[in-house]
This record gives sequence, C-alpha cells and structure tokens, in this order.
Amino acid sequence: MLRRENASPDAFSFEDNSMTDRWEDINGRAIEHLRHERYEEALQEALGAAACAESEFGAVHPNVAVSYHNLGEIHRLLGNRGEAETSFGKSLSLYEAINGPDSGEVADGLVNLAALDLEQGRLDQAEPKLRRALAIAEKSDGPTSAAFAEVLWHLTEIHLARGEYAVAEPLLNRVLDIFSDVLPGDHPLLAGALERLAELYAVTGKAERTEYLLKEAEKIYVTSLGEEHPDLARCRNALAEFFLNTGKPGNAAPLLEKSLKVRERAFGAGHPAVAQSYNNLGILHSLRGEPLLAMKQHGRALAIREKAFGKDHPAITQSLDNLAAICREQGRFDEAEKYLKRSLGIWEKAEGQGHPATAQCSHNLGTLYLLAGRYEEAEKVLLTARKILESGPEAGRMHLLIVFETLATLYQKMGRMAESSEYAARVHKIRKPEQMRRQGNG
Repeated sequence: MLRRENASPDAFSFEDNSMTDRWEDINGRAIEHLRHERYEEALQEALGAAACAESEFGAVHPNVAVSYHNLGEIHRLLGNRGEAETSFGKSLSLYEAINGPDSGEVADGLVNLAALDLEQGRLDQAEPKLRRALAIAEKSDGPTSAAFAEVLWHLTEIHLARGEYAVAEPLLNRVLDIFSDVLPGDHPLLAGALERLAELYAVTGKAERTEYLLKEAEKIYVTSLGEEHPDLARCRNALAEFFLNTGKPGNAAPLLEKSLKVRERAFGAGHPAVAQSYNNLGILHSLRGEPLLAMKQHGRALAIREKAFGKDHPAITQSLDNLAAICREQGRFDEAEKYLKRSLGIWEKAEGQGHPATAQCSHNLGTLYLLAGRYEEAEKVLLTARKILESGPEAGRMHLLIVFETLATLYQKMGRMAESSEYAARVHKIRKPEQMRRQGNG
C-alpha cells in the first residue's frame, strides 16, 4: 500500500509549507497513477517524489522514507524485484534512524522485504525478518492485536511454502481467532483469513471445510464490500476453482461469470485478474468436453498476460501449460510441445534450472513425450525433474510422487521392469506416510 501522509515526529514539524506542498503534490500524482494502474507513470512520479524529498528535506527525513517505501511498492508491482528491494531497504533504514528499531514502520518495512524474499523462494532469508517484525508487533500492540495477527499471517506463508501444513494450520487458526475477537464480524481481513485457511484445507484434502470457509468469506465480502468489489470477485473465483477441482463444473459456472463481469468493470478488459477468470472459464469448458471454447478462453488469458507482463514472464506460463494440455488431449503433440518448451524456457530464464516450477515443466514435457512414444526423450526430462525435486523442500513431496509414478509407467512401456518396480516402490514409500498424515488430520 502506498503512503500519502508524512508520519513525521515532532522534530520535523517546523518546516516550510511550500516545500511540503511540492512533495505532497508529486507523491499524490504517483498514488493517483497507481490507482488507475498506470504503473510506468506512477514510477516516474515516485522517482520525482524521492528526489524532491531528498532535495527539500535532507537525506534523513520521514518524507524521504515514505518516498522510498512508495517507490519500492511500485517497483514490486512492476516486477522489478531488485529495485523494490533496494527502495524498501532504504525506507527501512530511514525509519530505523528516525523512529527507532521497534516502530510500526520498521515492522512494515521488514514485512515488505520478507514478501520479496518469499516471492523468490528465499524462505530462510524471509523468516528472521518476519520474526523480528512479529516481536515488534507483540511488544508495541500485544499478542492479541490485529497488527500482530497480520505479521503472524505472513510468517505462516513460510510454512505453507515449505509444505509444513501441520505447522501452518494452527497458526492460521490463531490469526483467525484474533481477527474474530478484535475485528467486526464483517471485516474484510476476517474474510481474507478464511480464504487462506480454505486454501490450506483444499491442499490437505478437507473438501467440506474448504467449501464452508469460502462460502463464509463470500458472505462477509458481500456484506462489507458489496457485489461489485474485486475482493468478492476473487473469493468467488476461488470457490469456483474449488468446484472445478472437485468435479462440479455446474456450480462453478455462475460464480465464474459473476467474477469475470466484476473484474472487467473494476479493472478493465486487459487486467491480469480478468485473465485468471478466462483461465478458469477455459478449464470449465475442458471439463464440459468443449476443447474449442477452452482454447479460445485460454488464448484470451494468454494475450492479456503477454501484454501486461511481457512474453517471457512466468505469469504467462499457466496459459501456455493449459493450451498444451488441450492440444495433448487432442493428440496434437507438436503444438503441445511448442507450448511446453516455451513455458520451460521462461522458468529456466526467470528462476534457474533448479527451481520447482522448472521441475514441473520438465514433468509436463516428459508426460507428453511418453504419450507420443518418445521414450528416450521422456526419460531425460523426467530424470531432470526428479533430481530437482529430490534436492528441494518438502513442499515438493507430492510433485515428486507424481514424477515417480510417471517414471514407473515409462519404464514399464520400455520393458525395463526392474526399474519400473523400483519407482513403484518409491511411490508407495512416499504415499503411505502422506495418507497417514491426512488421516491424522481428520
């Protein structure tokens, strides 16, 4: 969230109003551009605001800290992670110098930097920042405050990213309990926590709880924000995804249509959120056995994402993978291969050859080669996927199981029965404790 106000302490209260007016005017223009998602224009104004603040107020001043905070937020939205990290870091250092090491602004800065670490999979770097922010929130606001719960929620994301669902679940429930105690019953933050807990339950196979929590979140958003709010559209989209994943396309269809209309009105036809709605409509058509309509919707999603993010951004790979899946199901293997190779190339360029997303792309490509009878090529990319996932975090356990299953099938097709049996045994070794964990979770 961008900051407009100067949260300056008394030491900075006696200043030339004209200087403050100039800075507030530039900073305000940056915020206005961002509200209308004119990111490049917002960036230029934010750069101007930072330069103005440093010139008018000196290097160590609350307005300079605000300017760099805003600059970091805009860079983050543009996907400029390095620049965002630099700007957030400058803002954090300034707030530490001005307000002390235990201020709310310092906690916010730590959370911003940790969020960038999380986006890049740097969990071990994110965790100490969030634990420090949590300690600040506990000291300044108390362990039952909304501020404490918000930081705890961020910390929970680390456990979710590691696949430590048994650790994450009680933490998310604690967040939900705090919000329930200190916030009004129709507060959007409460709905957001319900959504996130529902996502956790979806991953751990608790379908009834998932559906219940998403519907509760939907009710809160309707009451607090109204039918035309994007957060309600997001929640309905998540509920639709749940219905798609549980084989209930009829329940998903009206939710997807409502979500799409709200997003188009709120953001415009070229927004990435609209692309996500088209993506899910494509999945709906696939489930209904309508491949041509599915291709059309995924094509729309791809076009929007390419325009919004560029042709080599990881955000477009979901569309590429879905288009490949439709082509594969229709036996159009050459077209599917082009989509999957493009997706793999994007992830390798963006995150490197050892990233879990690269492993998933390699598995998709290996599955295609298996279906096409190109067994040697399948073996090569599947073993690459296995190597990545075996050296990665526990969160990749279930993906590794799927890779082992595919390798078992591949070696059976190739007549290499000993190797097929070996991978089948590995599947059993992973699946048995996973099943026990799920049974233990009720």
